[in-house]
Amino acid sequence: MEIEGGGGESAESLVHGRSKKRPPSPSLPGDGEDSPKSTTSGDDGDEWFISDDSGSEEDEDYEDQDINRRGPSPIMLFPAFKTGYHLFGSDYNLADKSEVSVSNDWDCSNKCHCYSMNLIQFIDAKIAGYQHTHPGHAKIFGFIAAREKIKPLRNYVYRRNIDNCEAVSVKRKTGVARLSLNSPARVISMPSRALIEFELHAISEDKTDGDDDLIIEGCTELCNMTVSESFIQNQRLYGQRCALDIKYLVLINAMEARVDIEVIRVPAHGINLKLLAKTSGFSNVIRLFRGTVMEVGFSASFAVAVEKHNYLDLYIEGSRRDDLTPAQKMRGNEWWQCGFGSRYHGVEDLVAELGDFAAVSVKISFKSYEKRS
Repeated sequence: MEIEGGGGESAESLVHGRSKKRPPSPSLPGDGEDSPKSTTSGDDGDEWFISDDSGSEEDEDYEDQDINRRGPSPIMLFPAFKTGYHLFGSDYNLADKSEVSVSNDWDCSNKCHCYSMNLIQFIDAKIAGYQHTHPGHAKIFGFIAAREKIKPLRNYVYRRNIDNCEAVSVKRKTGVARLSLNSPARVISMPSRALIEFELHAISEDKTDGDDDLIIEGCTELCNMTVSESFIQNQRLYGQRCALDIKYLVLINAMEARVDIEVIRVPAHGINLKLLAKTSGFSNVIRLFRGTVMEVGFSASFAVAVEKHNYLDLYIEGSRRDDLTPAQKMRGNEWWQCGFGSRYHGVEDLVAELGDFAAVSVKISFKSYEKRS
């Protein structure tokens, strides 16, 4: 692992604003026609388009055609930890179900000795092969969490309780349904290995007795740190009733960017707001937020891993919630995008203007994940 000290290096922020390009991300070894990395930013939001219809028969997320046919490569699934002895019990302190806290202390002195680390950035999670026989959507609740050995607490990627279950549309042929990753911090350090644990239940819309059905549970290690370049990985974990597909990036020599947003102008009827990110030249879209904002002052925070000497790209889209025709609503969509050069530490404040009807304050805080004493 490459280590740098001093914390003095930084990449300048790039041109930002609506309909603006930034210079191409630096090419990396192995980039080519079939590489998942993106080298340019477009003039409009087309490259940020992602399907929100999980009921479509087309699986747009797997870029590799072999993966389209076979599914992601499977890895071994171990039983979920309940009580007593477990293979990973002591390494990851599985008995402790405490959640990782996100520190607000992102400042460091000029004399600090920061260095980068290998980080995992979770992108997507789906259930696959689930036989949903009841009418309507499947209602999913449970959790997906990651742990690392240095601070083995749960970093939740997905968490829903039975009272806040997620209604998902299940593909008829493949039994695939995308889960909405709702954790603000989908980043975890990975010096050598990391653990992912999960427990998902489903209740159909026609059930009213509160009975729940376990569809998959277990845990396994993610371990592939012998490489020297960042890569994207699709992993499939098989359970008794379905599989769980996890997509993540392993970023070598990276730091973390905290993205804080606050809505500072909004129309009377509110806006539909979407916040997306891309990192380190990869073309995969990371869904950070999608929802309705009704008033000024709404705020949220997210963490994204970014390679050293690379870029974080943000995309914000807003649309009015007035009673307009579909054509008027389409014209009323406003978007803003910006690229930020990674650095060991530092803060940058901007305002994303979404036409004349809304504005969002954006604060980017970089920090290196660890410091040398």
